[in-house]
Amino acid sequence: MIRLGGAWVSLERREAFREGTPVRLGSRAFDILEVLLASPNRLVTKDELISTIWPGTVVEENNLQVQISTLRKALELDRNLLETVPRRGYRLNLPLPPGPTGCPSLVPEPPRPEADADAWTRLANVYVVDDEPAVRTGLVRQLRSMGIAATGYASAEAFLAYCAFDAPGCLLLDVRLHDGSGFDLLDELARRQAPFPIVFITGFGTIDMSVRAMKAGAEGFLTKPVDERQLLAAIREATEQARIRHAENTLRSAARARYAGLSARERQVFERLLRGHLNKEIAAELGLQEVTVKVHKKNLMTKLDAKTLVDLLQLGRMLGLLPDIPRHAQSA
Repeated sequence: MIRLGGAWVSLERREAFREGTPVRLGSRAFDILEVLLASPNRLVTKDELISTIWPGTVVEENNLQVQISTLRKALELDRNLLETVPRRGYRLNLPLPPGPTGCPSLVPEPPRPEADADAWTRLANVYVVDDEPAVRTGLVRQLRSMGIAATGYASAEAFLAYCAFDAPGCLLLDVRLHDGSGFDLLDELARRQAPFPIVFITGFGTIDMSVRAMKAGAEGFLTKPVDERQLLAAIREATEQARIRHAENTLRSAARARYAGLSARERQVFERLLRGHLNKEIAAELGLQEVTVKVHKKNLMTKLDAKTLVDLLQLGRMLGLLPDIPRHAQSA
């Protein structure tokens, strides 16, 4: 889910919500929103939007203005968030965390009013890694009493030997272990690209240690004895984040598999389409006939299961293939 002011948007499900209530958006309005989200903080020209949303069709600018107005009204987006750049186009101004793609990151979905209040407990498995048997057993029992699936491990090695990464999961991890530290396990998980959020626990917490944990990417930092309310809050946040990371990882793996099926020439055409090049420009650059480029484009869209250029932009963002946004473009 992506947050836009007071609204939440799911690109995968093509759904939007305000205060937990579904918002009806037309397909054209949602397509425009997808294009703007694919290029946050960058001016997207009117011509670019029209050619992407209405390919091969003559469309008056008034149609685009109507759809932008619909987005603002339905999602209650103010003009600072969805900015009109007079005579040029539109810009979606989002606060972005530092990252290689410059794209908005997914954030936990807000609970829906009709949802089961305890549904979050079934989102992910919790793995307790602590070399103190009494602490480990106590935490596992405590979590299970809350309806949370929990398993204990006496060491990082035992966890890595038995844990599978093909389902959503998160760790409740002791900072100090007999063999190494929790930070060593965090580094190993990062090396394996395992999308598991981590909540550190320790009996010897210091400010420096908590700062180090947060900088290393931990979701939380708790001190022993662990307060039950703090534990519940930390685990709830971590399991929600685990679901999101697992979904992202699954989508990214599927996208990589489809991308691997492209030929070298199809990859060249794909990468140039992501940069906004027209068929004739791609043909000139690669020394091909324009009709050949069109054939490659059709083939690659079939292999990537993409129906529109918006789908290609989303895949390019997921694969990290979108070009960096120049600074002058962000401030234009």
